[in-house]
Amino acid sequence: MAAPMIYLIPGLGADRRMYESQMSILERYEVLEHQKPLPGEDLRAYALRLTARIDTSEPFILIGTSLGGILSMEIARIVQPQKVILISSVKHRGELPLWIRVMKYLKLHKLLSGKRFIDFSKSNIRVLITKRDTRVAKLLMDMHEDADPDFVEWAINEVIHWDGGPDHRPDVVHIHGTRDRLFPFSRVRNVVAIPGGSHVMGCTQPADVNEAILKALRS
Repeated sequence: MAAPMIYLIPGLGADRRMYESQMSILERYEVLEHQKPLPGEDLRAYALRLTARIDTSEPFILIGTSLGGILSMEIARIVQPQKVILISSVKHRGELPLWIRVMKYLKLHKLLSGKRFIDFSKSNIRVLITKRDTRVAKLLMDMHEDADPDFVEWAINEVIHWDGGPDHRPDVVHIHGTRDRLFPFSRVRNVVAIPGGSHVMGCTQPADVNEAILKALRS
């Protein structure tokens, strides 16, 4: 019997390159690259459009990182995957940090264009990663250089307004780093902890993340 198809959904400002280490351990997979949102399209409608690219006639598993994890949770409300694996993400709105949740009302994110957000992220990459791992830094920088500013701006707004409620599915495996600065470890519950893992630990600590993924796939 063939292994289930695994659909990988990248994070914000990223593409299939962020999964280069994970793809090496998977037997069957497809990366659901991000598309331009349609006019007036919200996160739930966008997730529905991604769902149309999934072959639901056979067993499948979702793996989503950061924004990709949020989209995985939305997709799992539409179709029935065998399992959902989140990496550096959140299961519902309550796990988002307070500063992201209050942005819904303060609307300060409107002052930051998609291009400025990308530039800000690139500055963080230089400061936080370059000194430790130049290969990973270059990978992240290259993905940010290729990111669509309009999509980034849309996605930030949609995450801030995301109303995803608690989902008690037994098939969600949440892998999270203890040093994630975007989605703090203190706010997430029922996770597989990766000691010292940052928000980009799939790239910086691939062996630890891959071990957790393989364990989740076997369970």
